[in-house]
Amino acid sequence: MSDSLKDRLKTDLETIKTEGGTRTNRIREIIQTAAAQTLTELKEGATELRSTASQSVSSISETLNASESSTSLFDSLQSRFMVQLLKLDTTLASRYGDRYSTIKQRFGLFQTWYNNTKANAEIVGITPVEQKQSEIELKVADQGSVVARKEQQIRQQVKELLNAAISKR
Repeated sequence: MSDSLKDRLKTDLETIKTEGGTRTNRIREIIQTAAAQTLTELKEGATELRSTASQSVSSISETLNASESSTSLFDSLQSRFMVQLLKLDTTLASRYGDRYSTIKQRFGLFQTWYNNTKANAEIVGITPVEQKQSEIELKVADQGSVVARKEQQIRQQVKELLNAAISKR
């Protein structure tokens, strides 16, 4: 009787391990799919923005070619460049509405995050990839200890159940 109980418990433990691995794989696939979709959206948005920006740069280039003196060129370039940027911003906002506002806001957040991460990496001397890898290793180690404790608890419970079953004989 105790051998069949041990076999059943062993089978149950293997099932739990398999299901945990399967769940981890599904989560990994979901994250990869979300990342791929995000990159696709960013590429499409970048293509649209690149086209409009290219038109604006061409306009700025034409303006520069039309400028007369080199001393007034810089002041003229700077003010005309700002005007062109405002026109570009207005054009994109009117053409794409909320989508442009959302992308612009997310790009600003990304730019801030990137600059902060880069500054922190330079200060600490650790790249963001190395930092993330360390964080993941710590999480895996924590989860491993949790699993080990649960396994120990289950073994103790099984031992108690077996002892109780044997003593009832």
